[in-house]
Amino acid sequence: MTKPLALTRRQVTALCEGAKQAGYAPVVQIGNVFVRLIPEQHAIPPQDSRRIDEEEKGYL
Repeated sequence: MTKPLALTRRQVTALCEGAKQAGYAPVVQIGNVFVRLIPEQHAIPPQDSRRIDEEEKGYL
C-alpha cells in the first residue's frame, strides 16, 4: 500500500517557480524515488500512437 505524498499544490508550485527562476528543473527525492519536473519548453512532445514498424498507407 502506498502513502499519499504530504506536499500541497502550493508547495509544488513554489518548488517549480523557485527552480525556474534559478534556471533549473526541480528534482524531488521521496525515499528511493526521484521525481523530475521538467519545464514545458524542454519536455518531449507526445508521439503518435503508431509503431515504427507499421506501414503507412500509400507508401511502399
